[in-house]
Order: sequence, then structure tokens, then C-alpha cells
Amino acid sequence: MKHLQDASKELMEHLIFALHHSMDLKRDGVDPMIPFAVVIKDANKTLKAFAGDTPEYADYMFEKTIKDEDTDFVIYASDSYLTTDGKKYDAVLLKAYDKNDIEIYLVGQKFKPKSGSDNFEQIGNPGFLGTVVNNFSNKENSANKNSTKKKPWWKL
Repeated sequence: MKHLQDASKELMEHLIFALHHSMDLKRDGVDPMIPFAVVIKDANKTLKAFAGDTPEYADYMFEKTIKDEDTDFVIYASDSYLTTDGKKYDAVLLKAYDKNDIEIYLVGQKFKPKSGSDNFEQIGNPGFLGTVVNNFSNKENSANKNSTKKKPWWKL
């Protein structure tokens, strides 16, 4: 498994932008936050909202965006929860996709939501939560295309 320092500088810049945008939405009291993605293709950066009935629909639209639009980078943000030391926190989950990386990076940011008497509070720093396999990676796909399938030695 890779670590966040293995991510490209460009991916990190887009991840930080998406993190700041999601925290600004939470600071403004947006709850629930409509899942969104920062989509970068060539030099163009667009913001897409994935409004729907379920979180699964937003996840599906994140993957569909990667497949259908042949993007360079996609940073997806959605509401979530993180548990630390047995305590459950409101959080934003970010998934950072780079077409040239074989993994998608997961980052979480805890916060205390704005309420009637309390102000919004960002809790701690963003945390690296791990990676998942990038099934859309150019590296993985080109490696698969260039390799020839060989029969096992026992199948002549």
C-alpha cells in the first residue's frame, strides 16, 4: 500500500483545493453536503455535484465520471463519519484519483458542525486513511495490454 507522500504534486494540489472547498461548505452550515468532484482534464478544472437519493449513487457517478470522461484527476468529496478512540466524528471523506497512479488515495477531515449555539470547528489535520485499487489507471491498463498471456507450464 502506498502512502500519501507517494501521490503526485499535482494530485495533492487538487486534493487540497477540494478539502478547502468542502470545509468552506461545512463552515457555511451546508448539511448534508451534496457529494461533489473536482474534475481535471487537460488544463480544465470543473466542479460536478452528484445529487441523488443515496451515497451509492454518488459513488457510482464518481466512477462513471472517471470512465466516461477520460479525466486526468478527480477528487471526490462526500459526508462521512470517522471514529477515533471510540468517539464518532462528523467528517468529509475525499477520494483522490490520478490516471497515472495505480491506487486511489483516501483522506478524511473531522469537524464539529455548525449548530444553533456552536460555531463550525475543523478538528485536527486531514488524515490519510489508506488507498484502494485504481481500476481505471493508465499504468495498470497499459501494463495489462503489453503483457502477453502465457499458458502455465502444466498446460502445453
